[in-house]
Amino acid sequence: MAVRLVSVLGVLLSICAIGQTTRPIPFTAEGIHSIVGENVCNFQGEFPTQLGVDLDRSNEHAVQYRERNGIVAVFLLGSPAGRCGMVDAALDLTSVIRKGETVEFKCYTAHEGGTTLGKWGHIIGLADNKNGLKRFVRARLAWRVDVKDKRFEELKGEPVTCDASGYTD
Repeated sequence: MAVRLVSVLGVLLSICAIGQTTRPIPFTAEGIHSIVGENVCNFQGEFPTQLGVDLDRSNEHAVQYRERNGIVAVFLLGSPAGRCGMVDAALDLTSVIRKGETVEFKCYTAHEGGTTLGKWGHIIGLADNKNGLKRFVRARLAWRVDVKDKRFEELKGEPVTCDASGYTD
């Protein structure tokens, strides 16, 4: 009986380790760029500040924001599960985010993105909502989340508006 229990535990531990690297990845600029193709949960340490939204109802893709010690990044995840998932693309925002700005997921242009569930996360932006005083804000910088080509495409030359209210269904 003890041998069976050890075998079952070994199989379960092996399954849990799938997608995990043997070495933790530091949450640095180099680590952010090297995590593409790895599980986002392979980053070292805890993340007290993180937020994510599903990009589709089939739960095939999500966009996740993580911040720690002044480092800010957004990740396009494939096959998300909870707060983990395989990183398809990474966007290091540390050098471009300004004081007071936050990463917004409910952004839109005149023809794409939106503020309703199912449209969240397709356009993301950096905006200052004055510590929650403004609901609708103009994004200073914005990106289109391209699931097909697995990348963040910077939007230039078209205004992007973000709804900075919460994320309830």
